[in-house]
Amino acid sequence: MTRWLAAIAIAAAVAVAVPAASAIAEPLKLAQNLESTIIPDPSRVQGYSLGYPRRKPGLWEIRNASGDSLGMPPTSYCVGDRTDMQENHLDRVAGEKGSCTIGPFKLVGISWVAESVCKESRSVVVSQSIASGDFQTQYRIDTLVFYSPPLANNKREDRESVVARYLGPCGPGQRPGDLVVPGMGVLNMGDGTLKQAPKR
Repeated sequence: MTRWLAAIAIAAAVAVAVPAASAIAEPLKLAQNLESTIIPDPSRVQGYSLGYPRRKPGLWEIRNASGDSLGMPPTSYCVGDRTDMQENHLDRVAGEKGSCTIGPFKLVGISWVAESVCKESRSVVVSQSIASGDFQTQYRIDTLVFYSPPLANNKREDRESVVARYLGPCGPGQRPGDLVVPGMGVLNMGDGTLKQAPKR
């Protein structure tokens, strides 16, 4: 008799607990869905890979974030299918370059972080760049540079930010790597050739 009453009590407790659990599980499920929408797995988002960031091929407008106040016009850059590769991404080639050690971009959370160290006459220059965005419609790179010891004018750091937005396909006659600099011409970042900008 005691076992029978205990079984009824357990069944009643389960009957009460199941709706309560469902009521709790539903908001949790919704919250998980919202979270996965807001912060997606970078390895499954177009524009990201496990190893390096990749921009959508086409024409990108790139400007200094404070360029408007300095009167600096934006540049445009033609990105091809093979512009951003394992050894060269976001126009950065990792490795030893003279007195500099250039580090590759590495995924940290939902952003990409790269560091470099350069030894100049009396200073060691350390920079850190953080790239963020979807790389399909826009991206941004924030760079912080430290000087140790400070430069002659006691300058200890520099900050720079560039923002980029996708404009569409590259123009007629443009090659991947073509960087159009207003007032200067077209510099191809791949082979270093410089030519006059096409007339509009």
